[in-house]
Amino acid sequence: MATPRRKKTSRVGPQQTNRYFHVLVSPLRLVNRTDPAAQENHSSNTRPGNAGGRRSTDQEAFELYDRWLALSPRERQITYLTCEGYKNVQIAFQMGVSVGTVKSYLQHVFLKMGVPNKTELRLKFHGFDFKRNPP
Repeated sequence: MATPRRKKTSRVGPQQTNRYFHVLVSPLRLVNRTDPAAQENHSSNTRPGNAGGRRSTDQEAFELYDRWLALSPRERQITYLTCEGYKNVQIAFQMGVSVGTVKSYLQHVFLKMGVPNKTELRLKFHGFDFKRNPP
């Protein structure tokens, strides 16, 4: 009886084990562009409810912080890495989970934060102090 053949792998040598991920060197920069005409209209409208109280930006910051606290520790870590500009593959490699798991966590984060995608998530957390509120 003949001995069975050994199956050859499609990858040979160091290509089989080495994977490289590039980390972003420069921080993410978001540019806030406004229409000059809309900016004039916005500055001329004054809100009577905020005359002597807190600014609306303070209220938005409190709401964002409450939503941040509502996230699980894993969701916070994924949110932080996403806002730092990492891709799903890089996040999965760093956290030791699959890319599908990262996508699943991101969907939960999107629902809890009320945003449709990563870009809106990054815009929502623009200026958020991650050092004060670590993931």
